[in-house]
Amino acid sequence: MKFTHPVEIPMSKDLAFEWLGERIVPVDENMKGDTHPLTWANDDNIYTGTGDPCWMMRDGKPYRNQSDLGGWGESEETWNKMSGQVVEKITGNPEFSQSFAVERVHDMPGYTGPGGSGPKPCGMICVGGKLYYAVQNLLGYKTPPHRAKSQHGSDATIICSSDYGKTWTPELNQLLAEFVAEQYLKTFPVDGSDWKTTQEQRTGYKDWKPMFPGSKFGGLSFVQFGKNNSDAVDEYVYAISGDQWDNGKNLMFGRVPNDKIMDRNSWEFASVDFTDDNYNPSWHKNIDDAKPILEIEGHISLPEMVYIKSIKKYILLTWGLHTDFRTPTGSELTILESDNIYGPFALVNYDYMWYKRECCAYTPRIPLKWFNGETLEGYILHSGNWETQEPYYRPQLRKFKFTQLK
Repeated sequence: MKFTHPVEIPMSKDLAFEWLGERIVPVDENMKGDTHPLTWANDDNIYTGTGDPCWMMRDGKPYRNQSDLGGWGESEETWNKMSGQVVEKITGNPEFSQSFAVERVHDMPGYTGPGGSGPKPCGMICVGGKLYYAVQNLLGYKTPPHRAKSQHGSDATIICSSDYGKTWTPELNQLLAEFVAEQYLKTFPVDGSDWKTTQEQRTGYKDWKPMFPGSKFGGLSFVQFGKNNSDAVDEYVYAISGDQWDNGKNLMFGRVPNDKIMDRNSWEFASVDFTDDNYNPSWHKNIDDAKPILEIEGHISLPEMVYIKSIKKYILLTWGLHTDFRTPTGSELTILESDNIYGPFALVNYDYMWYKRECCAYTPRIPLKWFNGETLEGYILHSGNWETQEPYYRPQLRKFKFTQLK
């Protein structure tokens, strides 16, 4: 499916969408961060990855942007120590409390670096009681394949936890810390000149390489199938990926047996002939042999897909910034649906200005724990403006509803 703009996609004949309220923010405004790929685990908690988490706990209290306390700040010491991403847990119930909370699970100290020069979260899923976490940009800044002022998303790998995020395998904290200390200059601008080595030289470190090098599957987001993947339709885990963090072009589709998620050789990637009414995909071990399931140049950003079991629909969300990797001019939201996991997709809703311009919402997620399969009401959790710090750079929720049209 290839389009020049989301509004060209045929409208859904099955679903309509509406917002049901204003945004809901965390209990404590100090808890800052973005991106938030999330999953509903078998212990009934929502676990998430948080990018550029500019808050910390000290003496049982959260602090933000305070360099004298060791938090993210402008001092060289705290800048050098700033984690690019962490693992957190989202708690509470917005349906009753009109708020929610965030708890830090793991500081991931080796995953350092701001913006595209540091590792960032892109996907998380719970399968068989284990958390699988996809992290991108593990080899530092790379030039985006489209629109030079946009943010890249590349060199992703998956790590696994059997204790709800307290420890991870492979353990990359020390390796990545050594890599950054050796090759990263920690200076502005974040455009590749802040590295001692060229991006062509950064293909791995020592004997380690990312599972998904390059940008084609550099921002994989796992398709969510309910609590602990319990609504899965078969024995595979599925993932989608754009080709850069914001305002990219191609959406790729991959799968892996659910007991081989960490085995790169077991992954395969789809090509779908949408001129065939059966939409049967062909599968390829080499991603270069696969084709995008959706192309919309300038409108494919870090994606999200969930399966709604009660109506047997796949919901795909993507978004775009009106100014490449800048927030002052706001953002768009695209919501699509399909009966098949790989499409074809129909347009449920397109918002040119998603929420408010000054908020500039981005990276939408649907926490299935808070989605009602009967009323079709739930929440979109999203990030907000990173350039105007107050009061936006934190996770936030907004309630919505799907309506069946037939």
